[in-house]
Amino acid sequence: MINKITLKVCGITSAEDAHAAVAAGADHLGFIFHPASPRALSAERFAALRPALPAAKRVAVVVNPAPAQLAAVAGLGFDAFQVHFKADEPMHRIAAWAEAVGAARLWLAPKLPPEADVAGELLGVAETFLLDAYHPEKYGGTGETGDWAKFKRHQEAHPGPTWILSGGLNPENVHAAIAASGARFIDVNSGVESAPGKKDRTKLRALALALGA
Repeated sequence: MINKITLKVCGITSAEDAHAAVAAGADHLGFIFHPASPRALSAERFAALRPALPAAKRVAVVVNPAPAQLAAVAGLGFDAFQVHFKADEPMHRIAAWAEAVGAARLWLAPKLPPEADVAGELLGVAETFLLDAYHPEKYGGTGETGDWAKFKRHQEAHPGPTWILSGGLNPENVHAAIAASGARFIDVNSGVESAPGKKDRTKLRALALALGA
């Protein structure tokens, strides 16, 4: 935590990057299990990486997982499960994710078009929600800036859950993003990279300095 802001660094692909993120102040490390992502890991690759990871909470990032996929990832020893899905996903499927890993460990990341808000029925399914920048084809990691006003509206209207701000955050805009959104928990990925899946030590330090300012 930096200046009362909880930090997650996502898209970790190596032990070196994991240690650099934690050294910069990351509380959570995100590992992506989505084959379409340039930062994707397989279960086998994560298992090989796990012994060299630093002490930080680990978040598995998946996209619209089948029950078997979520169960397989859950067996790898994660603290939380960040599930990205389309806004019109059937409730019975979302409820199945909560049943599989528990509401306390489920982070819901609905893919919300600009005009859409988080459905009220989702608020009782999980305790944490991540709002990312909208892209018609992709699920996060685009580098595009999220809707800070929408985030603020959700967090103020529903103060019970934990709300995580994501989408295009970097050392240059993170201070403005927090001021505009009121976010107390942020998720960074491409904004602290030198290339997809390669974290940049200088950018991580600059982010930490911006958060501490």
